[in-house]
Amino acid sequence: MKKILFISLMVIIISALFLGSCTEAAPTTQEVIKLTSSNYLPIAHLFTPLQEAWGKEIMARSNGRVEITYYSGGQLVKAPQTPDAIEQGIADIAFAHIGYNRGRFPQSEVLDLPLGYPTGWVGSHVATDFMKKYKPVEWDKFHLLLVNAGTTAGLMLHNTKVTKLEDLKGLTLRGAGEVAEAIAALGATPRDIPMAEMYDSVSKGVVDGTLVGIETLKAFKMADVCKYTTFAWQVGNVYTFYLAMNKAKWDALPGDIKKIFNEVSEEYAEKYAETWNKIDIDGINYSLSIQGNEVFTLSEAEGKRFKDAVQPVLSKYADAMVAKGYKKSDVQGWIDYIKSRIEYWQKQEKDRGIKGPFDVKLPQG
Repeated sequence: MKKILFISLMVIIISALFLGSCTEAAPTTQEVIKLTSSNYLPIAHLFTPLQEAWGKEIMARSNGRVEITYYSGGQLVKAPQTPDAIEQGIADIAFAHIGYNRGRFPQSEVLDLPLGYPTGWVGSHVATDFMKKYKPVEWDKFHLLLVNAGTTAGLMLHNTKVTKLEDLKGLTLRGAGEVAEAIAALGATPRDIPMAEMYDSVSKGVVDGTLVGIETLKAFKMADVCKYTTFAWQVGNVYTFYLAMNKAKWDALPGDIKKIFNEVSEEYAEKYAETWNKIDIDGINYSLSIQGNEVFTLSEAEGKRFKDAVQPVLSKYADAMVAKGYKKSDVQGWIDYIKSRIEYWQKQEKDRGIKGPFDVKLPQG
């Protein structure tokens, strides 16, 4: 009897040990990190599928640990509400540009000054360099995933041909942020209108045209309502675009997932930069495909006049930043740095054989 009890006890102990070891060895199920991603651009815009691809790449590399639900075309958040939406967690991740919220990103707005950006590829690399070097405190409430910049070198007019500075006098042009300052300096009247409303605003005569990226000739069908486009790269501002994330959501991510986000974002920053050039070229070609439309560049002499006309915009920005407590020497340092990076990346663009809008041979106005 004692022998039977002993054997029974041993069986129970061994079974318990075996089950315990199995429980310890069993893999724990990791909770899926669910995030939302928003883009305000039209469905047909090339940046719309690009952001979707960015999210899918992160999901793939995380082996399903991250799930990103993508809302395009302004379904979740409209452009002007983007910073608040990110901060409040309405969208965990969102894409927009700083011109929609003038004054909210004051140091970053130096990038949007009319410093003569020739292409979006150049502008995107300059913006990335600036953010990495200066790390503006205005982004501390967010996690900045990537930035890029489309040059606003396209003076698009409904039915007015602009070949000289005087042609802009009395016109009303759509422009936001520092671009609006450039429009005023050139002698026209700026009006801040969401890009989604631009087509109707021009066709109905609310504004005479716009100073914006030439990609919009196709992406927003501006070539359908703007007969004349002057490629005035000498006063090229940029709109600095950002893909940013809610800070709390970012901080809560495991380290290996953060690494995936960083790696994919760095890769896609270059894809965005290359896409800017592609869509600008597409915009020019689309406009030229419409009978009667004209796309041309400023003459060298007129380009210099345009450039001289916008110099007060730089001084006005510097004075405004000094009033906010910044040192004038620091602000000038930002501007000088940007100019040097424009020159550097313009050479890199040429050396790397990256196609840009200048590869499309255009007549001078």
